[in-house]
Formats: sequence, structure tokens, C-alpha cells
Amino acid sequence: MRKQQCVIYSRNTGVAIFPGEKRSEGKGAEGRAVLRFFRLEEGAASLRFMVEPWECFDLARKIGDVHDNGGRETLTHRFEGTDGEVVTTLTVEKWERNGKSGCAISVQREKETINVPVDAGRFLFAGEFLRFLSTAQCWAELPEK
Repeated sequence: MRKQQCVIYSRNTGVAIFPGEKRSEGKGAEGRAVLRFFRLEEGAASLRFMVEPWECFDLARKIGDVHDNGGRETLTHRFEGTDGEVVTTLTVEKWERNGKSGCAISVQREKETINVPVDAGRFLFAGEFLRFLSTAQCWAELPEK
């Protein structure tokens, strides 16, 4: 079985980007893209960030803008969890310090943050893969009547 995905590793962390779906009771399923952030240590938890196709396209656009112009862009999701509102923020950024520069994709949920530093090529490739998923995952499975 083959699965389309883009996995980017850094020294201690990584992010896997792949197709996903959201199933709703009585409504069928809809296409999504998933970004799963992880640490490269045994037993470490991962954080998943699921985006709708239009958000996938917007995130690809933000990656391109940040790469070309520097700075930072975010995408924030809020949902009601069992303990109240949960806020998750995905950030793409390009930084420059002490004569060095780089890019990063990170996620933060409550006190947990996973930062994945990447070179420009992998950063832009992630954006291009997200752009591809924005149309590939633009589907809906209608429930049977």
C-alpha cells in the first residue's frame, strides 16, 4: 500500500504531512490534510494539526510569503475539549540571527511546543506539497440516504 506523504526531519523533531479525512456522524466524510509534529525520542507524544483544503492552500501561500519576505505567519485552531477550550497554533517563520538564517515550522498546544527547523528547500517543498493536498483533498463523501 502506498501513501502520499512528506516527512521532514530535523535533529530532534520532525513533521509528517499527509492526506486525512474528517468523519461526521450522519454527514459522511470530508477530505483534510494532517500535519503530525513529533519528537525523535522513544515514547514522546506527537501533536496533530488537521487543516481543511482551503487552509492547506493558505498555509502553502504563507510559506511562500515567509520564504520570500521573512517574518512569521500563523494559523490558529480553537476547539472545545473535555477540559475547556483548546488552542493550537501552527507557525511558519524565517529567521536571521548572528549572520545565520533558516526556516521553521512549529506547533504549540497549551504548554507543548514542537519546533522543526528546516532549510529553504524543504520549507518550500512542504509548501508545494500542501498546495497539492489543497486540491487533492477537496472532496466529500455523502452519506447514503
